[in-house]
Amino acid sequence: MILGSGGSAVSAKRACPSFLLENSMLFDIGPGSLRNLRISKVDPNRIHQLFISHPHADHISDLIPFLWAVQIDGRREELNLYGPPGFREIFHKLMECTNTPPSFFTFPLSIHELNFGSKIDNVSTCATIHSIPTLAFRVDLDGCSFCYSADTAYCSTVVTLAKDVDMLLHEATFLEDQAAIADLTRHSTARTAGHVAKEAGAKRLVLFHLPPPNETRENEFTSQATTAYGGIPIMGTDMAQFEF
Repeated sequence: MILGSGGSAVSAKRACPSFLLENSMLFDIGPGSLRNLRISKVDPNRIHQLFISHPHADHISDLIPFLWAVQIDGRREELNLYGPPGFREIFHKLMECTNTPPSFFTFPLSIHELNFGSKIDNVSTCATIHSIPTLAFRVDLDGCSFCYSADTAYCSTVVTLAKDVDMLLHEATFLEDQAAIADLTRHSTARTAGHVAKEAGAKRLVLFHLPPPNETRENEFTSQATTAYGGIPIMGTDMAQFEF
């Protein structure tokens, strides 16, 4: 389930990036996604692993509020948080700046840093090409596969990670007439996302990370991605669910 399909900032239609897999694995938790999790009626206590791709505000801002929420709900189950190198220090800074003492959480909470290219259980990773170190993730589960690009410009290692994946959730922040700003910020255009999906042989392509100024141009995103992909991509929306 997509809990946040937007990027850079929350809009009236979209929270910032967050994807819930099997109701137990959460990838990023941008602003607005916690509210959508509540609306979904999925029990947050079922989430045992939370993966943070990188510490930009639009991907991490609901992390501490999420932890507060599950503590207030009476959580007792262990929660494992994963992030890129340096994540542990960033997490402690977030706790400090929100005046959250470690003793506030009475459930087991473990913080892990993942090296780029590392694998844990059924989750594989690679580095993307972004303005700060960023993880992309692939999950292979019960014969199905899912890949989450996080934020990235065109990246051959993401193509490799997403090889023959059942569903690729790839960011598409900009259009071709915005390619210069995409290059500057190390984000992808819709066409770039289509190229990655085609090269990877992804069976389905879902676009996300649409910033508020581009929401009126959704048809152009779909059209430009289709040209490169050769198939018809899905424009991600908040609360969209997928069968694997």
